Amino acid sequence: MKIAGVSMTYNDGYKLKEWKEHYEGYKDELDYYVIVDNGSEKYYLNELEKVFKDVVVIKRKINGGCTAAYNDGIRYILNNTDADAIVIIANDFKIKKGCLHKMYEYLNSDELLGLVSTAILEKDSTKVANYGHRIDRYKVIGLDRGKDIQEIKPDRKYTDLVAGGFYMAKRKFYKDVGLQDEKLFMYGDEYDTAIRAKRAGYKVGVTCETYGWHWHINEPNASGRRPASNYLIARNRIYVVRKHFGKEMVLGSFWHFSLRLASKFAISGLLKKNKESLERAKFCLMGGINGLKGDMSINKYTKF
Repeated sequence: MKIAGVSMTYNDGYKLKEWKEHYEGYKDELDYYVIVDNGSEKYYLNELEKVFKDVVVIKRKINGGCTAAYNDGIRYILNNTDADAIVIIANDFKIKKGCLHKMYEYLNSDELLGLVSTAILEKDSTKVANYGHRIDRYKVIGLDRGKDIQEIKPDRKYTDLVAGGFYMAKRKFYKDVGLQDEKLFMYGDEYDTAIRAKRAGYKVGVTCETYGWHWHINEPNASGRRPASNYLIARNRIYVVRKHFGKEMVLGSFWHFSLRLASKFAISGLLKKNKESLERAKFCLMGGINGLKGDMSINKYTKF
């Protein structure tokens, strides 16, 4: 059993304290750990290397988003280690003690499995954020949301998709399925990967025998994701639908991820005089339009 972990970072000084604390809880279950920096400022890189002294840090010159960064880490592991399982761990993720070993055992208990995750709980609670997902045409639906972890059954199951910030794959999975699609930058990568996994003959699995918490640590004074996130979410979902399902489903995804949400944010913004909601409406619409056009320019209209 050899497990390698990959995390990525970009000017995340406000996460370092919690990230290091979480890492101390799972580092003994990793044989290798790779952090990919996505072109951060020099002051942050110096801080990062002081905190994580004994791990491999890959320094990208430019911000390539989650997909390019994770791919760099996966390539390094495939080319430089004998790890037979690779786990993606978001840098704001906390996991139960023994979680990685349990995931490894589950992953290798079934020849059909290529990629697995766990139940994901809301921050420091027993409340489930998702226990796998169902893909319904262009929609992705989180399962068992709001339940207590003790209520979840079965202990293991196949699922259509798992969260992008925490999953473990067999080494062979990346050779058969390929790395992440770097056009996606961030958001939608797990959707694309799940579809490609299924077409390559792999099953995706999830277990509630162990679990993790996604803390969603946001920037200081931010209540959630940046409004520009809605641009990438709308654009990328339409891109993935076009890529895998053809033009007949593109208009439906444009309505669902762009027009519907843009209308919702615009109405809320006008009624409540909320500038952030109006910004989200604009980004939803722009993302949808560029998704229809197939314009996947990196960082277009965003400050990521």
